[in-house]
Amino acid sequence: MLIGFQTANYFARAANYETSMDEWGNAERQVIENFSLAEFDRICLDIKNAGFEHIELWMGHAFPKFMTPYLAEELKEIWQKHCLSVYSYSCSLGDPVRYPRWTRLCFDTAKMLGIDMITSGISKEAGPVIYGLCNEYGLKVAVENHPEKHPDEIRTVIGDYGDLIGAAVDTGWFGTQGYSAPHALQDLKEFLFHVHLKDVKATGQHHPVALGEGIVGIGDCIKVLKEMNYDRTLSIEYEAGDHDPTHDCAVALQWIKSAFETGTYTTRK
Repeated sequence: MLIGFQTANYFARAANYETSMDEWGNAERQVIENFSLAEFDRICLDIKNAGFEHIELWMGHAFPKFMTPYLAEELKEIWQKHCLSVYSYSCSLGDPVRYPRWTRLCFDTAKMLGIDMITSGISKEAGPVIYGLCNEYGLKVAVENHPEKHPDEIRTVIGDYGDLIGAAVDTGWFGTQGYSAPHALQDLKEFLFHVHLKDVKATGQHHPVALGEGIVGIGDCIKVLKEMNYDRTLSIEYEAGDHDPTHDCAVALQWIKSAFETGTYTTRK
């Protein structure tokens, strides 16, 4: 299993960590408007120094509207310089039925970056179009849950397209929606392409906290993944609006590695 850092954890970085999840749109805009290759180099250095070897690249750091083959090569050179690999492009594919140009831009971006999986929420109606693009581009899409309250909703989106469209279980969002994240992982194990391991403060609101400090049951999630011999990709996700989450993510990385090695799941050090 590859354990990586979701670069969306830095959604508040351009706002100097003076924001919140409720202000996500404004914070994301600041990231995009202030982005530079020098900033991406600093981001990759911070991630590498925290002990990570893999990342999930968020669209705020590789915005589809501005992507070119030249920029893609520059970004790749930077993450490779820091000995990082990228296993997923995290974006919003939008509505490919009504606004196909944006969706295609996202696929173009992932292709230029050499990333073979996109993580995004999609609707059931979008499934056939997304599947066609997956075949055209040679990519896979992992469907992330946000508003969905039950794994069956993700299973319905995947439908008959399970060879190229799978599930990206976001444990924090299932916690927000009041559904057991460990159960969701078990329910979707046959479709599981990717995991966003995230914790939240309480059911009913999406306020992320450091892994192990919320109501999701992160230790139980790790146990389920180990018992199912999960061997794909997992992103540590903690979008903190009021402080740099790098240290918290580094602690989570060591906890997860130790839990898989020792079979001890409940203690976060």
